[in-house]
Amino acid sequence: MVMKRKIREVKAKIVHHSRLGEKYFNLRLLSPEIARVAQPGQFVMLRVAEARDPYLRRPFSLARIWPPDQKEKNKKDPGLIEIWYQVRGRGTHLMSRLSVGEKVDLLGPLGRGFWLAENLKKAILVGGGIGLAPLIAWAEKLQQDKKERRLSAENPEVLVLVGGKSRAEILGWRELKRMRLEPQIITEDGSWGKTGLVTDLLERELMTGRNEGTVIYACGPWGMLAKVAQIADQFDIPCQVLLESRMACGLGACLGCAVKVRVEHAGKELLKKSAPNEERASEESLFDQEAGWAVNTPVPFRYARVCQEGPVFLAATVIWE
Repeated sequence: MVMKRKIREVKAKIVHHSRLGEKYFNLRLLSPEIARVAQPGQFVMLRVAEARDPYLRRPFSLARIWPPDQKEKNKKDPGLIEIWYQVRGRGTHLMSRLSVGEKVDLLGPLGRGFWLAENLKKAILVGGGIGLAPLIAWAEKLQQDKKERRLSAENPEVLVLVGGKSRAEILGWRELKRMRLEPQIITEDGSWGKTGLVTDLLERELMTGRNEGTVIYACGPWGMLAKVAQIADQFDIPCQVLLESRMACGLGACLGCAVKVRVEHAGKELLKKSAPNEERASEESLFDQEAGWAVNTPVPFRYARVCQEGPVFLAATVIWE
């Protein structure tokens, strides 16, 4: 079942636009209508307001969300959202040339975001490259919830693992430090932090055995997420993944973002309790201890629209082909 959501179509003014490291850009927009209701893990469809080429909007995750009623000393305009992006085509090239004061066309917030699992004691956030962006918003939400509920700094513990091919793909560390979070950083070429893959850090963390009440939240390239899902299944840890997909509408009409999901998926008690609007799961698992990750196992499946039933899914439901 897909939940009804409040979707707005607005013209949002640019209040900040700058480079974010060597490869990315940071676009901050004044949009109280969207910021008031947006949740971490959701996304917006954006089009340069005056441009009709390209005609279709592009999807972007929300890296930061400041609702209109949230107080912040250095914030002049109430109701802000922030997206991080990389120039990859004509649409993002046009975006990179926008100036403060100009407006863009937004549709959102869209999709289903992250959700709090029951009995959460430790949240492990795993970000690959620009996939860290929506996890920044989720980390802020987790930290803010602790303040509002007057919970201890250790309840829940928030651990952030950040990876990329090189230091040029490492972002968000300043924002995390402002939240008093110390990210573990790893790069494939060893130019920042340890040498290896971010999934190596995840495996090492779970091998400590201190996993009671742990939930993994991940976003990044498809191959990285498939490996995260495998590790989560191996250690019997609930895992939510944010899938980034090309899409034309963001409303479920074009079906361009459909992915295969299991009709009967790996059953974990915490997953059953914490996933909204999900079918009760069976005890079947995709992971075979002897054969490894059985991606080709024939299982009943259906197509799920990333823009409607996602972009956040239980990792155990996705067929990682």
